[in-house]
Amino acid sequence: MRIVLTGGGTGGHVMPFESIIEALRTSHVTDKASLPDFLEPNELEIFFLGVTTPEGEVLFKQYDVPAYHIPSGKRRRYFSLKNIIDATYYLPLGIAMAFWRMWKIMPDAVLSKGGYASVPTCLAAVLYRIPILLHESDVVPGSSNMFLARFASAITLGFAVAREYFAAWPSKLFVTGTPIRMFVSANQKATAKQSFGFSPDTPVLLVMGGSQGAEQINEALLACIADIVEHTAVIHITGQLHYEAVTKVAAEFLANSSNKTRYKPYAYLTNQMTMALSAADAALTRAGASSLAEIARLRIPSLIIPLSSSANDHQRKNALAFEAAGGALVLDPTNVSPNLVKQSVVRLVTDTELRATLATNLEALDFPNAALDIAKLAMQLASGFRPAKK
Repeated sequence: MRIVLTGGGTGGHVMPFESIIEALRTSHVTDKASLPDFLEPNELEIFFLGVTTPEGEVLFKQYDVPAYHIPSGKRRRYFSLKNIIDATYYLPLGIAMAFWRMWKIMPDAVLSKGGYASVPTCLAAVLYRIPILLHESDVVPGSSNMFLARFASAITLGFAVAREYFAAWPSKLFVTGTPIRMFVSANQKATAKQSFGFSPDTPVLLVMGGSQGAEQINEALLACIADIVEHTAVIHITGQLHYEAVTKVAAEFLANSSNKTRYKPYAYLTNQMTMALSAADAALTRAGASSLAEIARLRIPSLIIPLSSSANDHQRKNALAFEAAGGALVLDPTNVSPNLVKQSVVRLVTDTELRATLATNLEALDFPNAALDIAKLAMQLASGFRPAKK
């Protein structure tokens, strides 16, 4: 049995594959009820075709998954000569490469995380009549998934409210939630805090700006960082591009602070990200679907500042879904000031009752079996079965 994973371009379109790969390799061992008896673990081969990133290459090498770069044209929402180059060169090239690579592999199913990088491989799957499983993590689907939905055999959703966008294909829809790292655990908070140099009883704020960082969050946080470290320790993931500037400014603002050691900036966390999530008592974050799914899993009370320029305003819709469920506080990204961020963060880390309420409400937004449910659907398709809604 061969399954091709596709997607890429950003961390949000690649990192969920971590838990999916694990689940694919174990699902037919732990639950064979819906699969043929002749399947054995060593008969499963997994490949990745899509736009590779440095983080993705490390991930696929770690899990021994052959990864092949397939270029694809990116659809920008503004005029750019790059749109013309992508449409006339990279997209046709990617489609040709995907057709050739898919012919060489000839998988039994394709599992797509979405994004522009998934289009060439999915189009090749359509040509070869290979079943496609789409996953949409956000409340508002991306244009690629909306285009590919008509060809998909099944569509899994991170948010139940996303069903309205796929109303034309109700029988294909399965609300699974968004898969996250399978090793995320809330049972090591004291150890996690100590690994960052904090005492177990020190409150910790985790600041995340997504895989590429968030300049708006960085600037607002730094302007009030001296006040915030009076109330909480801070693990700040700045993004690789912003790290040098952030650390320089932070050193200036914290020069006279007696709590400067409470501030820990990092350009990007890979293996340590699990410990950072486990250490967090609260979070300041963008509204990427993967980050929100991890926050829900660990019941981390959060202040969300969605990215105002996200495609189809999907981050704001993701954030509002969490706010509507009573699982987070949300700030309007068009009205963010250092003072408002300071007030909101201090309230979040000092109000025990508020944090307890938010944490309790996050349970309804958590899908602990997301990766396994998606893996089972993919393997059913690869086995020639049409997934049935329960």
